[in-house]
Amino acid sequence: MLLLALDTSTRQSSIALCSEDEFYGEYTWSTDNNHSVELLDYIQRLLAECKVTLPQLDAVAVATGPGSFNGVRVALATAKALSFALQKSLIGVSTLDIIASQQRLARVPICAVLEAGRTELYAACYVSDELRSGGGELTYRLRRLGDYLLFTPQRLVAYLQEHASEWFGIPGERTLPPFLFCGEMNASSRQALRAQMQERSLFIDSIQSTRRASTLAMLALQRLQDGILDDPLSLEPLYLRRPSITTSSRKQPLLGGAAQRTTGQLTTEREEGALRH
Repeated sequence: MLLLALDTSTRQSSIALCSEDEFYGEYTWSTDNNHSVELLDYIQRLLAECKVTLPQLDAVAVATGPGSFNGVRVALATAKALSFALQKSLIGVSTLDIIASQQRLARVPICAVLEAGRTELYAACYVSDELRSGGGELTYRLRRLGDYLLFTPQRLVAYLQEHASEWFGIPGERTLPPFLFCGEMNASSRQALRAQMQERSLFIDSIQSTRRASTLAMLALQRLQDGILDDPLSLEPLYLRRPSITTSSRKQPLLGGAAQRTTGQLTTEREEGALRH
C-alpha cells in the first residue's frame, strides 16, 4: 500500500511517501504563504527521487485543518484532485491529530494546539493507548477526549480543569496528571497557559512540535486498515471559525440576490460552506 501524504495546514508544510512497511522519503519546509506555488514542485521532486509515478500510488492522505484557511485548501484540493483523477483512496486527518500523534509516547494527557489569531487557540485533547500484537509489535493509538476547540488560553485552561476529573480522576484521590502542550503557539500563549496551569503544564519546544507528513501517513494507514475512507467529492476542511470574508455586492445579480440567514444577516456561499464545519 503506497501512500502519499500532504500537509500545508500552516506555514509549516510537509509531504511524505510511505507504505505499511517502508518509509520512502519526506520533505518538510517553511513556506511564506506560497503553498500553491511550492506543493506540486515538491511532490514531483519526491516522486522522482523515489522512482515512483503517480499511477503507482494506492492512496492519498491529507491534513484537513484547522489551520490557515488558504493553506489547508491547497493540500486538500490537490489530494482530492489526485484521488479523483487516479481513482485512489483518500483519507483526511485533522491537523491537531497529527500534532498530538507526534507526542504519542508521552505518558501524560496531550493537548495539541495551533494559533488561531484573535488571541485564540485551536485545540484538542488526547491520550495515547499502547497496543501490543501477538508477534510483539508495539503500536500506539490516539484517543481524542472531547471536541475540537476554539478557545482563548484562559478558556482552554478552564475547560481542561473542568473535565480533568471526569477524564482522569480516581475516586478518593485529588491528584490529576499534568497536560503536555504541543504545537505551534507563540510566547504569549505559552505564558498564559503556564500562568493558569502552573506545575500541571508541560511544553514541547517548537522544533519538536514541527509536523511531519510521515506522521500523517502513519495515521492514514491505520485508518485504511480500519476501513475508514473519505469521499473526494465531499471531504471538506475542518473549520472551527468561518473565514474573514464579507458579502460581495458584485455577485448578487449573478446569484439572484444574497441569501438571508434566519438572523437577517447577509451571507455568501463560501461563508455557508464554512459554517457547516
